[in-house]
Amino acid sequence: MRRKNIFAALLCSVCLAVSAVAAAATAEENGTEAVSEASQTKDGAQESADADEADTEQESVADAINGAEESIEAETEMTVPEKPEYTASDYVTLGEYKGLTVVREAAEVTEEEIDQEILFDLQNSDQLETLTEGSVQDGDTVNIDYEGKKEGVAFDGGTAKGYDLTIGSGTFIDGFEDGLIGVAVGETVDLPLTFPENYGSEDLAGADVVFTVTVNEIKRIPELTDEVANAVTDGAYPDVASYRESIRATLMEGKEEQIENNLMGDLLTQIANASEIHGYPQDVVDYYVTLLEQNYRSAAEMYSMEFEDFLSAYLEMTPEQFQEEAVMTSQEMLQQEMYLKAIAEAEGIELSDEEYEAGTQRYAEQYGYETAEELIAANDEEEIRISLLQEKVLDFLMENANIVDAEVETETETEFTGAELVTEAAESETGSGETEAESTESGTAEAETEPESETEA
Repeated sequence: MRRKNIFAALLCSVCLAVSAVAAAATAEENGTEAVSEASQTKDGAQESADADEADTEQESVADAINGAEESIEAETEMTVPEKPEYTASDYVTLGEYKGLTVVREAAEVTEEEIDQEILFDLQNSDQLETLTEGSVQDGDTVNIDYEGKKEGVAFDGGTAKGYDLTIGSGTFIDGFEDGLIGVAVGETVDLPLTFPENYGSEDLAGADVVFTVTVNEIKRIPELTDEVANAVTDGAYPDVASYRESIRATLMEGKEEQIENNLMGDLLTQIANASEIHGYPQDVVDYYVTLLEQNYRSAAEMYSMEFEDFLSAYLEMTPEQFQEEAVMTSQEMLQQEMYLKAIAEAEGIELSDEEYEAGTQRYAEQYGYETAEELIAANDEEEIRISLLQEKVLDFLMENANIVDAEVETETETEFTGAELVTEAAESETGSGETEAESTESGTAEAETEPESETEA
């Protein structure tokens, strides 16, 4: 079971701090963003172009901070301090934390979800059939040249050659992908389209444009046969049935894991609501504030900017405002830790040397360190111990919770293969199908974007 460990929470909190204020930051539009910025986002579709712009800016800053954190140890002037120890019961009055009732949702995997995973696998495999004749269908990946013009003049970012676009992905603005359906290989068409009113570029927002598009090549998802299943999985699953079952098992494992995490989250919420924090260990708050500032200072250096200028440009903060925000963020970071640490103190739960050694080895494997010693050298030992102790306390809480299984409604499931799979998935993406498959993995989320969202073309 994966749990969010505390020594990894620092970067998460930094990114959250960026997220809280980055929406106000402005970024200069460039040609690439004007055409396909949406394809660079996690979901491939956002509520609006303004949200796209803020998310892109946030990712840029977060990437810099991530790189800065990794290089902190190499900076002699930026030594990471040791985390101070403290007694949580000095600051926390616990409410009830044993015998709490939580509801365990049932883990279900639908055939539509399996279809979406297979569709993603096929779209990203070397099994696509390359067509040099024929016309575009929904679900095809087309290689295109295009040029966009406003009032007869090509606009920045509206031109590309040899671009691969999956029809139905929702990557481009409404009408672009649908307008290519039925176009033959080698054919050139003009697509009169209109950019969304709230598009991020003032020059293009609400503008009528014409895209001239040439279809160079079509790549089509093959019928899912035993042979294709075997090839897509590199021989791991020799037929469609075993392939589908492997996907079902993987999805089920992920859902069961999420359900367990949700149970823990529910328990912690109840504990927090019943308990009271009447202060924070100042030296620990100062420790986190120092780490946050070090991360941002390193990010500023990577941008070749002064710290104050970096805060102003990317966070719209003064150094004084940053300090206030850092204190609040640090206190928020501490809350869950303090509750769990207080429970450990009340119950006499401790981490043995054997548990620490096993835990560091597990963390090393989980986070890509070759040895446990490398993990310990790169992270504060106290943070690692706290993370492992929290896992032990969470196990204690789960063992002492009243877990009630939710009632499940049984639904009839139909298995799709081959062309039916592609057709059903395409209908789901365009909203014409009866059921919309839920996104279950990050890869699937990229494959099943919302076509009605307002994304860049």
